[in-house]
Amino acid sequence: MLPSADLKPAYDKIVWLYVYRDFSKSEADLKAERISLRFGLTSWPQLILVDPESLRVLRQTGRTVTSFLAAVDSAEVKTRESSTAVDRVKQADARAIQLESDSSVALAKQYLDDEDIVVRYRALSILAEQDPESVAARAEPLLQVRNDPFRYEVCKVLSKTENAAANSALESLVRRPAYSNNPNVLRSRAVAALAACGDVDSVDAIRPFAKGSYLNMLTRTAVDSLAAIASRHPEARDRVRQILIEAYPAPPPEPSQTHFRYCLSLARRVHSALEKITGESRAFPDVYDSAARDKLMQSWQE
Repeated sequence: MLPSADLKPAYDKIVWLYVYRDFSKSEADLKAERISLRFGLTSWPQLILVDPESLRVLRQTGRTVTSFLAAVDSAEVKTRESSTAVDRVKQADARAIQLESDSSVALAKQYLDDEDIVVRYRALSILAEQDPESVAARAEPLLQVRNDPFRYEVCKVLSKTENAAANSALESLVRRPAYSNNPNVLRSRAVAALAACGDVDSVDAIRPFAKGSYLNMLTRTAVDSLAAIASRHPEARDRVRQILIEAYPAPPPEPSQTHFRYCLSLARRVHSALEKITGESRAFPDVYDSAARDKLMQSWQE
């Protein structure tokens, strides 16, 4: 987009920062990762406008010249002759780099409540690997942090522990993944965590997403989580059974090979989940079409 002559009106209004990651964990890649973490980026490409003083994200600009110029024109910042913001980031980067080279639990606990999100994330990552119990114990406030990579990491810890105290916070993220740049993925991570932590009350939060698109990984995660909850909580089985019966995906009328493959995969997943929670078995059809779907759903109602 940069060579476009149409962008000239914005050239002298902004400073461009191009961030590229190759995930090699080299020094350059870690630097790029720190920038991505600071702004909560977990998917690429992204175009954002940032206030240079506060480092607050002002706008998601979109990926067209028209939307970009509109975002630039509507952004309001106050410039200052001060290096305070730069100095603050340099100091925070120094602490983050310290954690990259010293992965001790003691240092991570010291920095988990740091004022800088990148430092907090580095500390959290260390604790998630070496002392996950300490993360699980503080899961509820940690899930309130307005940063996607940070909340992903907390959800990952909770998906391996059974911490019912985190249910309310996880269910809130499922219902409304606020302050997220990637709400579908954040919601999916929270649903996966509820597979380990959730109880009967969590079923209603997950239910709408079990009937989602077969192309959406969240749908599969919701099916798996409901089955896990029903396996741990017998009192939830009847409700989950009905939800899963209704979750058999409707085959598209004229599917491409890719669409049919995803649809069939989800149907088999739902079928396996029903067999798991009921202890019963039903024959899965050789051909999965609308008529076969109707027969399957009816067979589980009998």
